[in-house]
Amino acid sequence: MKFDARVQGVPNHLSAAKQHLSKPDYQLEVAKMKAAEARLIEKLPDQKKAIQETFKRKLEPISHFSCERFNFLQPLHEFACFLDGTTPEEVIEENAWTSSLHIVLMGQNDSLIVPFDFPVPLLAEVEGRAHPYALCSGLRMKSELDNLDQYVAVEHTLGVREFGAFVNIRRQDMSKFEKQEGVGRRFWAKWGVAALRGVVERSNRAGVPVFVDPQFGEVPLNV
Repeated sequence: MKFDARVQGVPNHLSAAKQHLSKPDYQLEVAKMKAAEARLIEKLPDQKKAIQETFKRKLEPISHFSCERFNFLQPLHEFACFLDGTTPEEVIEENAWTSSLHIVLMGQNDSLIVPFDFPVPLLAEVEGRAHPYALCSGLRMKSELDNLDQYVAVEHTLGVREFGAFVNIRRQDMSKFEKQEGVGRRFWAKWGVAALRGVVERSNRAGVPVFVDPQFGEVPLNV
């Protein structure tokens, strides 16, 4: 499945889900958003009004990064943990420390990156779903990405600090880049930093979430 990350309003996200997903999947998306909002308010009660406004804000997609690569973020997670002398498995299962906590704990599947500040990623229990929904701080993630960039040097090697607002990279495109640069430990980690930084910084500025969810890979941006 594609890696897919979109910056848009929650109402716009749910509108796309309603039109393009099955009824049970749409209902699950609604439940995820309700659970995420409630968990954030529980953790950040002083920011209840701002959180509620964020989840009500309508905004068409302002950024989208899509890449036809399964487990696109896994090399980034592994590289980030390697720098701290650990592994993603140890961080997830044994609470090992990493300075890239929000990047690693967002996982490989669906997660929500929100423009609020909290030190440790939150897990929202969702009715009808076996595993919790990961909520990450966009403010903390920006700092983590900037720290990792000291090691992967995105701008020096790719020529840009972050990708454009709308990027769709297909398999044949990646093959070309791999041949040009050679695939070493830092190659995909560098791409992960550049991809996430673009959507996270636009999310923070606009005050709407980043929706990371491979099931939306084929869903049109504007509905």
